[in-house]
Amino acid sequence: MEHIHIHSETPQERHIAKARQILVQEEGIAIYPTDTVYGVGCCVENQKKIKEIATILNKDKERKFSFLFHTISQAQQYVDISTPNFKLLKQYTPGPYTFILPASPYVRKKISKKRKYVGIRIPDNPVIQALLEAVGHPMANISLNTSGENRWDPAHFMTPEVLNGVHLMLDAGPCHPTIPSTIIDLTSGTPELLRPGKGAWHG
Repeated sequence: MEHIHIHSETPQERHIAKARQILVQEEGIAIYPTDTVYGVGCCVENQKKIKEIATILNKDKERKFSFLFHTISQAQQYVDISTPNFKLLKQYTPGPYTFILPASPYVRKKISKKRKYVGIRIPDNPVIQALLEAVGHPMANISLNTSGENRWDPAHFMTPEVLNGVHLMLDAGPCHPTIPSTIIDLTSGTPELLRPGKGAWHG
């Protein structure tokens, strides 16, 4: 695994370009900071790598990964967003939230025929925002911390499987604090809080 130390507030362009090369041209797997915890991900349509990530982290291969987006408009190709939900997303993103929305026909055709819903994130973090913009399309994402431990340092989770299976780590230092995203279900008429997290929710 290539380990790159990147500035947390003003990520260096050369490091972002290298990460893009690994994710897009080389179809690799990366670790990166978000506005909650460190994530592990790949390009969203790379089903082979998604399965590899599940194996690396010893997770059920059927577990649903969230999708990371640079903007709401980018997300509209992958999920169905009603006018009220669009307004809600504009209010709360970018930020530490995961919103569950109906999968679009594109997702069912190109990514997973069985996928009815998608958890989307538009994180408020300079590194992952720069990376998403450079990559040009969403990323499939899962937390590096699969144990639920309250550990800030991503080095704690560098198991042999991670070191051998992941191609790149963008290291912006520890995440403080390690609180996961707030999960909101938008699949019915009324938003429902599924999991409290870092983002305040007043729905």
